[in-house]
Amino acid sequence: MVIVIALAAACSGCALGAIGVVTTVVPMVAAGSAQVIAAGVAMKEGGSTGASKEDNADKCDQLLRVLPGVEEVRKNKDGLIDSRQWKIGENAGTPTWRMVRTQDGPENGWQPKPGIANLLFNPPLYQMIEPDKPEYLAYAPANVVNVSDSEQFDSMTGAFGAGVGTFKWHDRSYSYVLVKELPCFKPAPEK
Repeated sequence: MVIVIALAAACSGCALGAIGVVTTVVPMVAAGSAQVIAAGVAMKEGGSTGASKEDNADKCDQLLRVLPGVEEVRKNKDGLIDSRQWKIGENAGTPTWRMVRTQDGPENGWQPKPGIANLLFNPPLYQMIEPDKPEYLAYAPANVVNVSDSEQFDSMTGAFGAGVGTFKWHDRSYSYVLVKELPCFKPAPEK
């Protein structure tokens, strides 16, 4: 994009051509092109929490319609990564975040993820989280192949922010972002 602006400034008649290029690049980013994301990796600012319901009603509504993958991740006392999955449910008609516990899993939902290094996180997830400081990992397909992929990517970037990196799972690339708090809705009280 910087090159486009520089070319437009150098050539007074090129400004209209630059607008055409910008309108081509912006949809590629919105569609989740992994190459565009990898070239301009954007880190969420420290302490960021993603979208708030009051300020981003449209983004939060999109999150209700199409939820990207959401897991809480932490580095445990042994230096290994644990995670637990989160979904959106309702509590007295109000959307809330709910931890998803497997039937045979522990009550608090935390499960070790020894194979997470095999997902080829770039940058490495292990380096991005601090011991005993859980963060929320939201992810969506980076290479859009259908409408569902595009909606998941839009939901992730709208509510959680721009991707900080990519990983591979089942031969597909995913974009991911880390935030300190879940966006839009409050978590349901833990039982």
